[in-house]
Amino acid sequence: CLNSSLSKSSGINAEYGDFDFVRLSFVLKSPNLPELPSLNMPLSEQAKKEMKAAFRSMDKDGSGTLTAGDLAKAMNAVAGGLSEAQCAELISLADADGDKKMNINEFLQVVEEGLALYEEQNPGADLIIEEFKNFDANGDGVIDKDELRQAMRDMGEDVREDELEAMFNAADADGDQKITVEEFKKMCGQ
Repeated sequence: CLNSSLSKSSGINAEYGDFDFVRLSFVLKSPNLPELPSLNMPLSEQAKKEMKAAFRSMDKDGSGTLTAGDLAKAMNAVAGGLSEAQCAELISLADADGDKKMNINEFLQVVEEGLALYEEQNPGADLIIEEFKNFDANGDGVIDKDELRQAMRDMGEDVREDELEAMFNAADADGDQKITVEEFKKMCGQ
């Protein structure tokens, strides 16, 4: 969420829009995806709309399907942490038609079931705090500029120093040169 909030001011990841890829990455990283039950917990109409927009943003060739490369590129650009091999495995689990690609219906099913599974396994989990921990490399409870710089690099972003400064200052509400969990949450709209 910091990434999408910061991208609004800096232009980072403009090609993927404001979809919450951080939450999607948690879903897709679930170690139990191969055992996904049909939990019948449908996405809201707004969530489906957002998921469809995210799907279209990842479908660069307009084919109506995602390859493992498409999915990995998007996830690593904005949320990090999924290799092309992991994405290929995920696609194979959802690939109802056997074409080794993920269509919109397969994508929605994986997201819907993955979100339900994540919520079931992590009741009350705060995904924003989990993402904060990914940025807080040294675990001291705050994000400094070096940690933000490294997190952006880890996401494949080549951020100029002036862009990094603008992002950091936008998040650092009290100007103490540290982004706290509360400041991070505010940047994420909570």
